[in-house]
Amino acid sequence: MVLTNRLLLIFFFRAFWMKAIVDEVQAQSSSNTIPYRALNPNNPASKAVEPAITVGSSVTTDDTSFWISSSGNFAFGFYGESDGFFVGIQLIVSPTETVVVWTARPDLKRFSKDAFLNFTDEGLFVTPEKEAVAIPLFKFSSKATSANMLDNGNFVVFGYTNSAISGTSEVVLSTADTVDAKPGVVYGRSCSASSRCSGRTSSDSIIWRSFDFPTDTILGDQFLSCGSNLTSSAGKKDHSIGKYILNFPCGGATLVFYGLNSSGIDWDTGASGANYNYLNLDEDGRLYLTSSGGNEKDISHYKPNKDTPDDMIYRATLDWDNIFRLYAHNLQHKSTKMVNEIFAKICGVNSYSMLVSGNAECICMPGFEIVSRYPPVTECWRNKTLPSCVNLTNAAATVFHMEELYNIVGMDDLAYGVLSLGSLEECSDACLNDCNCEAASFVDQKCLKLKLPLTGGRIDTKYPSITFIKSAGAQSEPQKRREICIVAIILSATATISIWIVLIAFIGAYWLLFRRFREEWRKWELALTEEIAPRYFSYEELRKGSNEFKHQLGKGGHGTVFRADLPIGDHTVAVAVKKLHGPETEGEREFQAEMRLIGRAYHANIVRLLGFCHDSSRRLIVYELMVRGSLASHIFEIRGQRPSWERRVAILLAAARGIHYLHCECESKIIHRDIKPENILIAEDWTAKIADFGLAKLLNKNQTRAATRTLAAGTDGYVAPECEREVDGSEETQVSEKADVYSYGIVVLETICSKRNREALKELPKLSLCEKVRQSYAAKELLKLLDGDEVAAPELEKLVKIGLLCVEEDPNKRPVMEDVVMMLEGDVDVPTPPSVSFSLQTS
Repeated sequence: MVLTNRLLLIFFFRAFWMKAIVDEVQAQSSSNTIPYRALNPNNPASKAVEPAITVGSSVTTDDTSFWISSSGNFAFGFYGESDGFFVGIQLIVSPTETVVVWTARPDLKRFSKDAFLNFTDEGLFVTPEKEAVAIPLFKFSSKATSANMLDNGNFVVFGYTNSAISGTSEVVLSTADTVDAKPGVVYGRSCSASSRCSGRTSSDSIIWRSFDFPTDTILGDQFLSCGSNLTSSAGKKDHSIGKYILNFPCGGATLVFYGLNSSGIDWDTGASGANYNYLNLDEDGRLYLTSSGGNEKDISHYKPNKDTPDDMIYRATLDWDNIFRLYAHNLQHKSTKMVNEIFAKICGVNSYSMLVSGNAECICMPGFEIVSRYPPVTECWRNKTLPSCVNLTNAAATVFHMEELYNIVGMDDLAYGVLSLGSLEECSDACLNDCNCEAASFVDQKCLKLKLPLTGGRIDTKYPSITFIKSAGAQSEPQKRREICIVAIILSATATISIWIVLIAFIGAYWLLFRRFREEWRKWELALTEEIAPRYFSYEELRKGSNEFKHQLGKGGHGTVFRADLPIGDHTVAVAVKKLHGPETEGEREFQAEMRLIGRAYHANIVRLLGFCHDSSRRLIVYELMVRGSLASHIFEIRGQRPSWERRVAILLAAARGIHYLHCECESKIIHRDIKPENILIAEDWTAKIADFGLAKLLNKNQTRAATRTLAAGTDGYVAPECEREVDGSEETQVSEKADVYSYGIVVLETICSKRNREALKELPKLSLCEKVRQSYAAKELLKLLDGDEVAAPELEKLVKIGLLCVEEDPNKRPVMEDVVMMLEGDVDVPTPPSVSFSLQTS
């Protein structure tokens, strides 16, 4: 009996201790991995304890194995994607919706289903499969003791050190191996003693935290310090490294978007102000910049509603499509809403951007048309030259009218003048009567005056602005009729105000609310000022791209032009490469002249400079390719192969616009000094552009030169008489843009006659092509000038008169190129050339 009692007692104690051991093992296991699927984020009991993660804990790819925050809103561990798993942090919006807010080492390949994550005192390590070598995700600066998944989405690690957060936390990721390095762009950062890191529960013992290594997202209560980046994911359901980067450079208040496959800046928000250090996202969804001096700048203008629940979580994410979006997650209603977005789409000068079916598109301003689609920029220029508005202040409405655009935002920083005006009409008239004003924006009872080029505009339907664009020509009859109808409607409404009292009261209440909440509807102010500098090409690139310079396009006195196929942006573009030759000093002089002057010229009818090469004694310049060659290759062809008369006139008009731009619209006046058919190139769509600036000169206003042989630049047969005249040292002749007007006149006459001026001088030395045309005009025998071409007599006479006006011997009697353009466009009548009038009078 005693023996039996003893055996029962031993069995009882043994069972008791076995149960205690099992309970302890289960307790330790439950503290290491918590199945978040079984948690209710809105259950107060789940928020009572913040589970500590001890050294030695691990998680697997099982969907119930995670390290969970005390509220149950955030989970750290593996998440499945496509054919594998990443390690990261997920926001649990609802039992059926989770959002990845952080990814550890997105540069690594996805892990297999057999992988598991270990938390050691040295770092976080992933073992891809059993008996495999562990891969370090992050190594800590000192020995770790525990970790926590905090309720703000920050995963923190605690260590033995009692100092502030170490600045030596080692990130194993070497970004130079995974993405293209960019000057001034930092792809990773560690938390230093001087940085502000959110979510700190024991600031003296935190040695590592996920907030210091953001990937594509910052959460509420998190910040992005200057010099840091966000890198987009590769796709909606692919969180490997994408191709876009949002960088916050130090020294200003600018957020810059880069594309990993692009050599240039894709987009710049253009925020201005003090030197800001941090991009902050508050727990209430406010996105703003702060400086070390305490300055703040709100850049999202988002304010939550008064009835917004407390359990809202915000995140700002650079999405896979290069759009920076602010999201609000309502955990009470288990819903997600996008509350702000900025799309990084570049639109070039004189255009604005808008979202169409989720994609950004560029649209030209009224009165402008697309002239360039070189990636990634779309550029627009006027489709008609504006006449000079000098002395037209009192009659501006007869020469110009204002086109209207609605809800344009992002051009405020371009304003050169701001007026406080009470109505749209006053703002429109203020710009209409100002020669310097080419556009105006009316918003918040202020009129912003703008000059060309216009950049950075985008459509925002919540931004109450009206933009006026100055266009050529008086107001059209339909517009006048529309204004008359509007006035009639207003008068009728005034006469019957008693009938419409309810409607008027409704409109008044609407406008009262509109004015009250207008500031809440403002969005980002974008300034996409795009100054794309010519790219430098190595000689080896140009040699390979041109196939050893085998495809020759043309040859002149200063260089030979070859065709080449070069990578520009994401595309391979056919270009023209001009290889300068001659003595080294002369080649250097021609190279510097073309680079300096064509760099200032930026117009639809000026050949665009794409790049250059300055390699030892080799000088090469890269231009856009004009596939149809020069004007000379068309007008001197045999009959039947020449362009039509209408196309020839269009080419002359385009060339005149380009020369007018050089003379009047550049910052400094440029005299080309070598206008001839060989230097007027034709694009695929028959657009003419001025080329070859090797002899061009900058000429300040009222600048004069001695008319010596040193000024006789250009080609025989096209040089103006005043440039060939020899004088002694006591005489001076003012050389102006009229020298180019003379050369252009020769081109006009050669285009009409399909014969070179030099050939006419060889046949009859005393009778130049100009004299021959004058005699034919005086004898009313202009049709004899044509080499079989059929042209209407009035059109032929108009073009002949323009050519003869341009080749007048006295420079003061020649028209300026602005007048030439307007004559060709038919805006002004063409007068009889003085030399022809004199010949008729004497005869």
